[in-house]
Amino acid sequence: MTMGEKLIALRKRECWTQDDLAERLDVSRQSVSKWEGGQAYPATDKLLELSRLFGVSTDYLLKDELQSPEPEEPALPEAAGEPMRQATLEEAAAFLALKEASARPIALGVALCILSPVCLILLSGLHAIRPVREQIAVAVGLVVLFAFVVPAVALFVTWGGRLSKYEYFEKEVFSAAPGVTALAREAMDRDRESHSRRIVVGVSLCVASAVPLLVCVAAPEHEFLLTCGVGALLVLVAAGVYLIITASIPWDACQMLLQEGDYAPEEKSPLLRTVWVVYWCTVTAIYLGWSFTTRRWNDTWIVWPVAGVLFGAVSAALHLVHKRKK
Repeated sequence: MTMGEKLIALRKRECWTQDDLAERLDVSRQSVSKWEGGQAYPATDKLLELSRLFGVSTDYLLKDELQSPEPEEPALPEAAGEPMRQATLEEAAAFLALKEASARPIALGVALCILSPVCLILLSGLHAIRPVREQIAVAVGLVVLFAFVVPAVALFVTWGGRLSKYEYFEKEVFSAAPGVTALAREAMDRDRESHSRRIVVGVSLCVASAVPLLVCVAAPEHEFLLTCGVGALLVLVAAGVYLIITASIPWDACQMLLQEGDYAPEEKSPLLRTVWVVYWCTVTAIYLGWSFTTRRWNDTWIVWPVAGVLFGAVSAALHLVHKRKK
């Protein structure tokens, strides 16, 4: 049986037309027709996509002597006897719209969390130029901190609840109905320029956030000036993170539907997700414990940039181990 004959059989098994298969692979119907007619062969990336779509090995597709399909990854849900969930076009469109609507509120919530300790940090340094009772400064700073954190948590809970029914796009391997791939590609093409611009500006602000602190360090005799530098750093970081998140959430939603990048089937490991949650909960606990114990809020902020750098290293190491195991 030739590869073309195998493709025809596999396509009919899924009850797909040539147009359906072409749309899922983001190619023309004529390309699919040529593959099935033996007039051309798919490129390597399309061959791998065919293998994933049909749940067969690339060897089965390429070797004429192999007559029975063998699953490429036995651990996938369909190989374990569980039906693979299919994302409909209506679900995908609603998911993209909801993700786009949630981008600004969620980004605002994160920015509020970053800004929440600014008042406490400024008040803690105010005693350098003006006598202020420590108890009053801490009380006012904590009130402002919670005034920022509470609405941020409300935003996270509200939008998290609205998006909860679409969690399988991020966590599960699924098949996409005709039109889903085209919808996601179109959204990515539409937002590509805006996405790139916001990422560049956001990253630039995060990098530039160290400048006020470095300037203030040059005048160590003014302790309150140094505290103001820390506050300015957090403000710039909050602005940069806001732009990055508003750009990333819609873009990531498209990648979820396409199952590309960090949302490719091989990346959807429960172990990786668990490690990430534990990691950031531990970092938050360390930050709050250190801050409330020492009351040195102008120093404890360093936990976050260090944790961000370590997260990149830990994430890369976990992905490497995960791929080697596979």
